[in-house]
Amino acid sequence: NDLTLLQLAQAIGTNRFYLSQYFSRQGITYNAYINNLRINHFVNLYREAIAAQKPVTAQQLASDSGYRSYSTFSLAFKQRMGESVTAWMHEMAV
Repeated sequence: NDLTLLQLAQAIGTNRFYLSQYFSRQGITYNAYINNLRINHFVNLYREAIAAQKPVTAQQLASDSGYRSYSTFSLAFKQRMGESVTAWMHEMAV
């Protein structure tokens, strides 16, 4: 849930500066990268739930995707996907 840039750098055997530079060259910040991963995870979890016809809430899936705050998730989702979570979920469920 809370993997810092320093922890990631240590885990892959590099330093924080080089890893930060890598993300910068890709045109993305570390936090934006992590948010993208979390949003992708949310999308996959939701699609799996729909396919299995399991009832789920956006709040639970957001939590399962590493977000502590639903409002933070909701804002990140709208920035990434261009629409609200509820609008997207409604479109996917149809």
